[in-house]
Amino acid sequence: MRKLLLIDDEEGVRNILGLSLRNDGYNVLLAGDGRKGLELLKGEQPDIVLTDIKMPGMDGIEILKKVKETRPETEVIVITGHGDMNLAIKSLQLDASDFITKPVSDEALSIALARAENRLETRARLREYTDNMENLVREKTRELEKTYKGMEAFYNIYQHISDKTSLKEVLDFIIGKVGEFINYQHVQPLIFNGRKDGFVAVEGYEPIGSEMGTTEARELASVVEPITLKEIQFDSLCVKGLNRPLRVLIPLVKHGDVIGNIVIYSREAISEKDVRFVYLMVSQAAGTVRRIVLQDEKLRDLHNKIARFSRYGELIGKDHKMQQIYDLIGDVAPTNVTVLIQGESGTGKELIARAIHMNSLRKDKPFVAVNCSSYPLTLLESELFGHERGAFTGAVRRRLGCFERAHGGTIFLDEIGEIPPVFQVKLLRVLETQEFQRVGGEEAIKVDIRIVVATNKELRKEVERGAFREDLYYRLNIIPISLPPLRTRKNDIPLLAGHFLAKLNASQGEKVMGITSEAMRMLMDYHWPGNVRELENTIEHAFILTKGEFITEESLPAYLRFGLDKGKDVSSFEENELRFLTRMLEQYQWNKFQVAKKLNISRSTLYAKLKKYHIECSGVTADRG
Repeated sequence: MRKLLLIDDEEGVRNILGLSLRNDGYNVLLAGDGRKGLELLKGEQPDIVLTDIKMPGMDGIEILKKVKETRPETEVIVITGHGDMNLAIKSLQLDASDFITKPVSDEALSIALARAENRLETRARLREYTDNMENLVREKTRELEKTYKGMEAFYNIYQHISDKTSLKEVLDFIIGKVGEFINYQHVQPLIFNGRKDGFVAVEGYEPIGSEMGTTEARELASVVEPITLKEIQFDSLCVKGLNRPLRVLIPLVKHGDVIGNIVIYSREAISEKDVRFVYLMVSQAAGTVRRIVLQDEKLRDLHNKIARFSRYGELIGKDHKMQQIYDLIGDVAPTNVTVLIQGESGTGKELIARAIHMNSLRKDKPFVAVNCSSYPLTLLESELFGHERGAFTGAVRRRLGCFERAHGGTIFLDEIGEIPPVFQVKLLRVLETQEFQRVGGEEAIKVDIRIVVATNKELRKEVERGAFREDLYYRLNIIPISLPPLRTRKNDIPLLAGHFLAKLNASQGEKVMGITSEAMRMLMDYHWPGNVRELENTIEHAFILTKGEFITEESLPAYLRFGLDKGKDVSSFEENELRFLTRMLEQYQWNKFQVAKKLNISRSTLYAKLKKYHIECSGVTADRG
C-alpha cells in the first residue's frame, strides 16, 4: 500500500480528501501546514505528496522545493485555484507530477494520481533496468550504448509526450522513438475508439484496420503483451508492397487497459529484449493517447449536439418550441407562401426569415430586409417601390425600390405593424398581384418575390382596434410563426451563450474558454426582456471585460450582478439599463466616480451611458429618449 501525504490548511478539505484517498487504497497521512508536512515526510517517507498551493506560512511551492531537495523520488501533486495558473506552471517546472484545480473533482484527482503512479512506476522500471545494465556493461559496449539510447528515449517520452495535443503528434513522436531501436520497413498504429469496437482514423496513416470487424477489434483489445503475428492472423493487417514481413504487435497498455497497438513490419528478426523495451517505452504514451481520443470524441459529440440544435445557421435551441419552429421552417421554406413571424424584439425574427430564404429554391437570389418602422410614409413608399427622376424634390435620378431589388428572391418586411393604414392598401395590392408602380411613375412593374413579414405586435388586437386592415392581416397570416421569448426557454441559454462565446473567440482570437457556474446561474436567473439579442450583447460585454480564461460573475453587466426591482415589469434592455443606472446614481449621491468604480466601467463609458439616456446630475430628465 502506497503512502500518501496530504497537506492542506482546511480541515474539512483534509478530512474529505483523506477519506476518499483511503477508499482508493492509500495509506493517508494528514498535515495542516507545511512544517508538520515536512516532519511527516522525513519520518514516514511517503511515495506521493498532495499539497494545497496557497496556505499561510509555507506555501505549496516552498513545500515542493523542500520535498524535491529532501526526497527527489517522491511525487508531488499541487492543488490550485482557477486564478493560480502561473503558480501551477511554476510547480510543473519544479518537477511536480501534476496540478489539479479547486474544487477537486474525483476525475481530476484520479487522473493526477494515475500520472504520479505512472511516474513512480517509470522510475522503478528505470532503476530496475539500470541495475541490469550495470551487470552487462562490462561485457558489451554496444549493448551499453543501446541501453543509454533507450533511457534517453524513455526520458524524452516521459518529459515531452504530455505536450502533444493531437493524435498524429503523439504517434509520430513514439514511432520515431521505435525507429531508434528497431530497423523496420513499416509501422502501423491501431488506436481503439472509446467503445473499443473499432479504430479511430489518424491523419497521415493508412486506415489499415478499417476493414476489421468488431470481433477482430475486440480480440486485439484483449492482447496485453507483445506477440508475433502469423500469416494466417489478421489478414487485413497485411501491407501491399511488403513481401511476407515479420509482423510484431506491441500493445499500448495503461494499467492493464489496452489503448491501441503498434504493428511493426520487418524483414529482420527482432530480439525479445528489443520488443520488450519498445513495449515499455510506448506504453508511457498510452495515457496521453487515451486522453486525446476521448477528448476528440467528446468534441465531436459537442459539435454534433450544436449541429442538431442549430439546423438553420444562427438559429439555436433545443427547447421543444424551437424544434417545432425548425420543423415548420422545413415545411414552408420550399413553398412560395407568405409567412408572418411574430415575437418580441430580440427573439430572432430576421434569422427565421433568412433561414426560410436559404432553404428555399430562391436561396441563390437576393434577400432584401426592410425595417418598416424606420421610414415615414413618404420615404417608405419610395424605399419599397422606388421612384422616377423628378418624382419629388431631390429625386435627381431613377431609384429601384426594395421590391425590384428582391426580384426572384425574398423580401423581408420587419415591423409590418408600424405601417400606416393608407399604405396598407398599397401593400395589399402588391401581395395580391405582385405589381406596383414607382413613385412618380405610370408603368406597372411586375416582380416575382417571396414575402416574409414580421412584427412584435399582436396584429389580431391591432385589427380589433382599427389600426390594421383585416383583409391585409388575413393575407399575411397564411403561415404564422410565433417565436417564444427567451425567458420561456431558459434551457437554451447555455447553448446560446456557448455559441456567442465561440463566435467571439473566432473573430478576436481564442481567449475565453467558458463561463463559470456562478456566472451561468446569473444568466439563467435573469428574465431577458431583450431576449436573445440582449444575451448576445451581454456575452460580448463579459468577453471584453474578462481577464482570465473564464467569464465570471464580475465580468457580467452590473444589473445582472446586483439585480433589479423584481416587482416591476421591464419592457426592454434599454429600460432595464436606464432604471439600474438611475438607482445606482441615487445610491451613491450622484458621485459618478464611485458609480463607475462600483460598476467596474470607465468614467467615459458611464458618461456615454448618461448621455444616451439623457440623465443629468439632478436626476433623469423628462425626455428619456
